[in-house]
Amino acid sequence: MKRFKHYLKEVAWTESLSTMIFDLPRAGLKDLKIPLSPAIFKRVWPESIRSRVFHVTDFTGVGKLKKLQGKKKSISAFYNITPSEISYGIKTEGGYVVEMDADVLAAAPDDISSQPDKTGRRWLTWSTILKELGGGSKIKKMEKDLSELLMDLIMKYADDPKYMPNINKSWIALGKEYKSDGKGKSLIIKDYIDGMEKIMKKYSKPLRSIFTDYAKNRKQKPDPDSGDFALWDEVVVNNFKIVKIHVGPEFAPDFEDDDDIDGFPFQGWDDEGDLADYITRTALTRK
Repeated sequence: MKRFKHYLKEVAWTESLSTMIFDLPRAGLKDLKIPLSPAIFKRVWPESIRSRVFHVTDFTGVGKLKKLQGKKKSISAFYNITPSEISYGIKTEGGYVVEMDADVLAAAPDDISSQPDKTGRRWLTWSTILKELGGGSKIKKMEKDLSELLMDLIMKYADDPKYMPNINKSWIALGKEYKSDGKGKSLIIKDYIDGMEKIMKKYSKPLRSIFTDYAKNRKQKPDPDSGDFALWDEVVVNNFKIVKIHVGPEFAPDFEDDDDIDGFPFQGWDDEGDLADYITRTALTRK
């Protein structure tokens, strides 16, 4: 197999979980992080939704994905993408599209900026669930439960909750108070995740619809103002199995004499537009 001149390591905007969950900027609760934890999802919704999805990466990323097959760790995938994003990539250099069957955790017609922590668990902000995922009035009542969760944790762990009843300032202050206390911080995080699971169970029916309805449709809609389509949609998945590797026109000639890529069947493409059309057609026909 030929080597390539230009590799970029796969980059994800990861943060430590302790930094992530205590980060409440001016938007306050709207920026609160909601876990897309496969373990939580399995307990709340025992039956998984299996789907054919795609993931754009570079050559190095193909090897990394091979090691993640069948694992709980989640990745960001898609049903639709523009030709330019195939070439340039999203979190990597691009040029390779991995076709796979996977369990769907969440799906949306636009990029929902799911953020991985350093363990690989992905998170969404509360505002993303309300807006980009269309939660709106369906799940608005859940905000009170989220607020009460933070208040309970503040009152339980803060030495001096002097900023109460300002939950935003108090939560940030709690994070600073336990910044150097690893054990105490881990207890807060555990209670936070356990509390989130209880809330998600309480609102399991509307949340299931919000997280997965797009996976049943898979058709992007134009922006009502501009008429433009998003560059890609986003499907957060795990427990995936690689079906095939697609290689864009920049790198396809490097595999003319090969039978596989890392043990997987592959197809080289002369045009990114044709590959993008194949992805859309396959996503619509392969449920």
